[in-house]
Amino acid sequence: MVENDFYNMVFPVLSLMPIWALVIICLLLKKGELCPGQRSRFQGELITIWTILFVALMMGVESAIAGWILIIGALGAGYGVLLSIWQGKLPGKRSIPDKAIYFALAPLGIFSIGVLCSQANAFAILPMIITGTVLAHLLLVKAKSRLQAFNKILPFIGVAAVLVSLIVVMTLIGFGTNEALSAEQINDFMWFIGILIGGIFLWLLPALSSNPQSHTLLGIATFLLLISQILITELVVSLS
Repeated sequence: MVENDFYNMVFPVLSLMPIWALVIICLLLKKGELCPGQRSRFQGELITIWTILFVALMMGVESAIAGWILIIGALGAGYGVLLSIWQGKLPGKRSIPDKAIYFALAPLGIFSIGVLCSQANAFAILPMIITGTVLAHLLLVKAKSRLQAFNKILPFIGVAAVLVSLIVVMTLIGFGTNEALSAEQINDFMWFIGILIGGIFLWLLPALSSNPQSHTLLGIATFLLLISQILITELVVSLS
């Protein structure tokens, strides 16, 4: 079983979040009708994904993850940084070929499978979807995307994953253990619920009002949802 400590709880959530966000961005690059300016701005935001991934890999060194998984992740992240450097040197609204970005999914896909298989259960998929989706939405807003439909689609995906995760957690609490929750577990769960509600509220606020999407609000929502998913990962591991 995965040890229940700080690095082992943070690493899987933080490392899988940017990979899921990259998958969404790649789908938009492939399927979206983007003008050269939008495509260039999308690619310019990818440096955020590589940065988060490198931070996660540094935490992974202190976790129980196998070394070969970290090496593959580092290769994928390093390749991504080279892509961002290449794109940054292009003049005007020019962008690098989309296929060059798609190639990053090969090592990072192996890395993500390795991370998921190293977890105590498959629950890690849900935090990956929740945090990765809100991160992708943040990058789209920062890139001034005109794909307005995704301002509704991405929050819907995130909220659906949140509801599924809550059902799983409540099932584990109600039927998965014969022991009562400890005071620490109850405290973690209460913090999780409070932070989760705050993150979801900020994420959905523009959709529920006439206000435009704000990357500041989305940035705070991304941070809150990341913290909430780390807390619930710790709780699920302790219940498993």
